Amino acid sequence: MHGEHILALDWQHECYWINPRLEFERDEFGEWAIPIFPNGDYYFVIQKDFKWGFLGHPWENSITIFGKELIDAFNKNKPRMFRKILRQG
Repeated sequence: MHGEHILALDWQHECYWINPRLEFERDEFGEWAIPIFPNGDYYFVIQKDFKWGFLGHPWENSITIFGKELIDAFNKNKPRMFRKILRQG
């Protein structure tokens, strides 16, 4: 995952190529242009070759992560906000 750009998608708005190691664009409220947590829209952050990413679901208020590299990183670092598992495949 080191040194590559990822695609940040908001299903009906602007999308961005971002470098996760640099500051991400913020809106007039200081929020990220495409937030991590769903707030009424679908938000996707995907590696350019679709090897890993996460998908925000607005109605479930959930985030799905996929790809071995990202899942391994989450398992290793155990972010507190991702402790409850809804589904596992």
